Formats: sequence, structure tokens, C-alpha cells
Amino acid sequence: MTENKPLLLITRPQKQSEQLLDDLIKRLGRVPRFIISPMIYIKELKASLPKKLINPFIFTSQNAVNILSKTTSQRGDVHCVGHKVANLAKLNGFDVISISETIEKMIESGLPEKCTYLRGEQVTTDISSISSANIDEYILYAQVLLEITNETKSEISKGCIIPVYSENMANHLVNCISSQNDHIIVVCISNKVSKPFEQCGFKNIIVSPKPSSDAMISALAIRL
Repeated sequence: MTENKPLLLITRPQKQSEQLLDDLIKRLGRVPRFIISPMIYIKELKASLPKKLINPFIFTSQNAVNILSKTTSQRGDVHCVGHKVANLAKLNGFDVISISETIEKMIESGLPEKCTYLRGEQVTTDISSISSANIDEYILYAQVLLEITNETKSEISKGCIIPVYSENMANHLVNCISSQNDHIIVVCISNKVSKPFEQCGFKNIIVSPKPSSDAMISALAIRL
């Protein structure tokens, strides 16, 4: 029966890939067939931070939490997108005052007049363009795209299911595998992330019912 199960191809950065696999194993007991083949690498940048950052902070990624926690001893109130980001922030001594499902919902709920956004070079939503708050932004890391390996290409040609969490990765995957997508199922965290696949003619696109880690796990679990 195992050979009939779809291959799960996880292309997230190594730590996030391992975390996703662990979450799926907790849900399913086991994942019969999988490959972890990161197509993105998180490169820490030397951000020029002031001695005192303006509180509260905005965290939309675990990477930002990890890097800031090592860079400064300053803590305080934080607004987070996603429960995983919030849980990591708590573990690192921050006081989580709000958890939103998406950046848009966080802004709708209201941000203070002044705050600090810690982020990566690539973001799906530009907070400054849709919020009236006075936001200081610091780029803590770059998302370096990696080429797909020949081994992974070979496996993809046989069919696989790929979870996709960002528009940046969606565009990268389209560039790498657009010519051999008939046997590929992409499970996207949002409609925005699914757009590059739709525009390139992918036939097997599934959009998570909610833009959350738990909803993605559920969408993947019923197909593995």
C-alpha cells in the first residue's frame, strides 16, 4: 500500500521542513513517503538596530523571532501572525498581546501609533502600505532561493504533493517545475500563494480553508 501513497515533497527551510514533518507525524502516526529538499535558505543579515527598539514589535515569521532573540536582550509586547510564531515568541520571553491569522486581520484589529516590524527581505504583504501606523522596519534575514536537485526532479516527475507557504516559493517552484506539473499537487496556504500556479496552468491546486499552519496540516493529512 505504501507505494500507492503520494510522495510528500517539503521544500521549506530545513528547520521548518522538519517541524512540518513532525506535525504531520503527530497527526497521522507516520508519513509513508517523503523527501525534505529545501529550496530556500535563511541567511541572517547584519541589521543596524538602535540600542532601544520601539515597542511593541510585530512578528510575522519564526525566523524574525529567532534572530531578534539572539541579537538583542530587549523584550516587551509583540503582535504576532500565527500561533507558531506566537508560541516561539513566548518561549523567548516576549509578551504576546495579540495573535492574528493574517497580516491583514492584524491591521484590521488595530496597531498602536508607533511600533517595530522585524522581517525578511521578501514579504507577501507590505504592512507599511496598508497601515496608518508609524512603523519602523528592520530586515533581519534574506530568503535565498536554492536550485532543485536532480534527485528531486526525478521524484517530481513520478508525482508528488508539495505544501507551499509563500508567494516567493510559489514563484520559484513555477520557474523550476512548470514544464512537468501534470502529476503534481500543490497545497497552498492562501489564494494569493496559489496565483502563480494558476497563471502557469497547474491543474492540481488545493487552497487551505484557512491561512494557518493547523489548516495546512489538515489539508495535507487527508491526502497522505
